[in-house]
Amino acid sequence: MGIVSNIIDALRRIGRPTERSAIARQDRQLEGKEVLERHREIIRGAEGDTPVFIATTKPLPETVHILTDEEVRPLRENVAYGVKFLETFDAYNDKDWTLDHLDAAFASWLNARDRRGYSEEAVMELLGAMFGHYCNSQLNMHWIKLSDADGSTLAVDGVLKVFRAFPYQMISKRIADSEYGFFKPVFSLIKHNEAQASPRSGLVPQRQSAQPIARPPPLHRACSPVGPRPILASPNVRTSGIDPR
Repeated sequence: MGIVSNIIDALRRIGRPTERSAIARQDRQLEGKEVLERHREIIRGAEGDTPVFIATTKPLPETVHILTDEEVRPLRENVAYGVKFLETFDAYNDKDWTLDHLDAAFASWLNARDRRGYSEEAVMELLGAMFGHYCNSQLNMHWIKLSDADGSTLAVDGVLKVFRAFPYQMISKRIADSEYGFFKPVFSLIKHNEAQASPRSGLVPQRQSAQPIARPPPLHRACSPVGPRPILASPNVRTSGIDPR
């Protein structure tokens, strides 16, 4: 722990810009939390190696509400609106969009002189819905509303396994840091977490349930992937009411 902490401390001072920003994001995420362990890890996948900084914190009481079909409806609408965003920023002209399209459109919007009326909040809402939808379809996850001592936020949660991701937080932090090229590396990390996740115990609640579910919280892993920095440092959108924290 001491050696790893020293490595992280050293990278905080003399690491590459992407490493320093990733550590800084994680530092902010860990404020006020009891950190049990922290380390740097290389996630190896089909798209290449993804360096990440992972911290495990003491679990806190939480309540999970699985979104109903009616509650998911505006998120599905944002996925449709998001396709228009991809078209606007010359990243999409086909039927099926991919993470490459999300990365390309986000980078184009981030570096554009004219953002065509798309505010930071709108981009977070649209691409957050699209990335969450992608995780749900690829990794057997579903939308949840998570409430704990930090407040409430939307996330995607494993249906049969204990793993989780926060699409809106992921995007809002990169907007603040002016970084792009993170959708595929973050998905690789989530896929890695899914492969190593434990099965859920007991009955798996169905989406139609509108009742909050009190779950024993898992050890929380705060992951901060390292991604490329940019060269240069509202349309239709449904507000989800999420707090990106």
